[in-house]
Amino acid sequence: MTPRFRRLTLWLGLMMLLSVTQIAIAPLIGLFGIVPSFLLIGTVFISVYEGQIAGMLLSFPAGLLVDAYFSAVVGITPLGLTIAAFVSGFFYDEAKASLLIRAPRMVLIVLLASLIFHIVFVFSYFRGLDIDFVSLFTHHVLGASAYTTVLAVIPVLFLARTAPRLKV
Repeated sequence: MTPRFRRLTLWLGLMMLLSVTQIAIAPLIGLFGIVPSFLLIGTVFISVYEGQIAGMLLSFPAGLLVDAYFSAVVGITPLGLTIAAFVSGFFYDEAKASLLIRAPRMVLIVLLASLIFHIVFVFSYFRGLDIDFVSLFTHHVLGASAYTTVLAVIPVLFLARTAPRLKV
């Protein structure tokens, strides 16, 4: 088994674990109806570390699993995650990937991907409802993006603290 295949298998296992976390824990820590997206954080980390294709291929089945459990419209979460993986994959640089996932810029990348994910998710799911656009955007897009970004600080700080130091 090649090291890349082994790494992708571990990423797939992480995404399945994040799917279970999204199903079991995310509704419990929701604030004012805003639920963070653990899958999105994993998707962004995979896309920045492995590239767009790996991020899109690994996030799609995890999104399907979450959609199937919540019996929502199947396909909106995988679509949003795939688009977020595509966008965050533009920051992929093989030589600097291990440094970028430990840098503060990673939080900004998560914020960008989160805004895109929540815009796709909210406007695909709620487009048929008669809801005030401003409150919908403020509550579900900006609020959920901010909450997800704040939670993304935890793995960035953990990786920055536990990663091997650079030797000059």
